[in-house]
Amino acid sequence: MGYEPPAKGRPFVAYEKKARAVAGPDGQTVRARPSVYVREHVDVKVSAYKVKTKATDDGPFRTGRVTFDAESVGLEHDFHGSVQADSKAAELLAEAFKSDLLVTVAIETTRRYKQNDSGELISPHTPIHELRGIVGDSTRANAEITNRNCRNLVVAVNGEFTDELVSDPEEWESLRENRDGSLAPIGYAVYGGAIIAASSGGTDVSQQIQNELKKFFGSSTAAPAASPRPGRPAQRAAHAAEAKPWEDWNTDGRFNHGSYLATAIRETYAQAHQMIASAGVDPVTDPAMVGTLAELILGMTDRIQLSVYRKTDARAIRSDRSHHEARAWIDFVVSHQPALAYTAEMADPTSAEAVLIRNAWASKVIAAVSPLMDAVARVAETDRAAGPDGIPVVHPVAGSDAFARFKILLGHKDVGLAGWPDRVFPLLTDRFGTHELNRIEVAHFLPALAEWEADPGTFLAAARASAAAHQTAEAEPAAAAA
Repeated sequence: MGYEPPAKGRPFVAYEKKARAVAGPDGQTVRARPSVYVREHVDVKVSAYKVKTKATDDGPFRTGRVTFDAESVGLEHDFHGSVQADSKAAELLAEAFKSDLLVTVAIETTRRYKQNDSGELISPHTPIHELRGIVGDSTRANAEITNRNCRNLVVAVNGEFTDELVSDPEEWESLRENRDGSLAPIGYAVYGGAIIAASSGGTDVSQQIQNELKKFFGSSTAAPAASPRPGRPAQRAAHAAEAKPWEDWNTDGRFNHGSYLATAIRETYAQAHQMIASAGVDPVTDPAMVGTLAELILGMTDRIQLSVYRKTDARAIRSDRSHHEARAWIDFVVSHQPALAYTAEMADPTSAEAVLIRNAWASKVIAAVSPLMDAVARVAETDRAAGPDGIPVVHPVAGSDAFARFKILLGHKDVGLAGWPDRVFPLLTDRFGTHELNRIEVAHFLPALAEWEADPGTFLAAARASAAAHQTAEAEPAAAAA
C-alpha cells in the first residue's frame, strides 16, 4: 500500500500486526499484539549510510545502517535506523546519501525477542516505553536501555513500506494521538504493553478492560482524581479555612471544594449527564454511566490541553481556563457533528464492547477538537489595527525592506542559514506567535531584527535554543536514537 505521513508527524504507539500467545487476565491463553513506537519524518537528510555484515547460521546477513541529520527536521541530535541491505529501501537511502537528497521515512522501535545482554525473553506485555527506559516523561528515553531491548528499523521510504514493517499501518491514523500506549484500535483492549481482542476464546475480559484502561479511558465509577498544581501542602489533622478559588488545596492539605478545579469537575459531570440524556438514555437508570463518561471527558480534555500547548510533562491543569475551553469545544463538536455524537451503545459503564466503542469515539473527538483550538490561536490577532471595514490591517514583514535585511542576516557568515529559513521558524514563533512573515507586523519585527543584526552569533544561538525547545515539546526524544 502507498504511504503518506503527515507533514508534521509526532511519535505515537502502534501495535505489532502479528499476535503472540500469552497468559490472559484470567490465566487463559490469549493472542496479544505488543506495542511499537513509531516516528515519521518528512524531507529528512541522510547524513550517513553504511553496510554491515553479520555471520549467522544461515550465512552472512547484510544490514544497512542509516544516520539521519537531525537539523534537517528541526531536531537537536542525529538519529538512526536499520534496513535490509540490497532492498529497494536500502537503494533509495544509499542514493539519498550519495546525492544529498531528502527522503520521507517512517521508523519503528520494536522489541527484540530477547534482551541483548542477559538473553532473557522480553514479554509482549512489557510496554514499549518501558523497554526504551522511559521514567515519567515519555519524551525522555535511555539510549543504552533502548539498544538492549529494541531495534530501530526503517519501515517506509518515500511512500513505500519495507518488509521490516511489523505494525499495521492501516491503524496508524486512529492511533496518532496514542502517546503513552493507552489507546487501542476498534475491537481491541489494552492489556499491559499490548492489546488483545475484547473477547478471546469466548472469555469475557470486561473486568480486565476496566482495570487496564482506567489510566485514561477507564470505566471505573470512582470520582476522578484531580490533577492539581504542584505544591500540595502536607495533610494535617487541624482544618484550615477554605483557600482561594484559584488554589486547588487548602493549607491543611485537603482538597479545596470551593476551587475552580472543583467547579470544572462538577461542570464535567453535568456535561456527561446532558450528553447521555441527549443519546436517549436516562442517566438515573444507572448513575455509574455519568461518572464513567465524566472521567472520560476529563481525560480527553487533559490530552487536548497538553496537545494545544505542546506540553511534554504530561500534567494537565484542570482548573485552568484552557481546560474549560477544551471541554466546551468537545461539547460543540459532539453536538454539531452527527458522526461524533455520543450514542446509547456507548453508555454501559461495564460492558467490554461499550468501553471499546467509547475509546474509538473519544480518539476521534480529540482529533477533531485540537485543530479547532489551534485555529482559534491563529485568528486571535487582537493587536492589529482595524481598517474602515473592521478587518485587521497588517503591514507585514514579507515584501518590506525588513524582509531583505532578514535574508541578509540569514546569510551572515556567523549564521550560515541562507536557504534554510525554516531553522529559525521556532524562534520567530516564540517571539511573534507565528513564523509566517506575511502575518508578522513589521513594526513589531524591526526592534528584534536590529537586535539580531547587532549580534548574529547570539541570534543563531537563540534560534538553536528555540528549535531544541520545540523539539522536546513536539518531536521525538534525542535519547531514543539507537
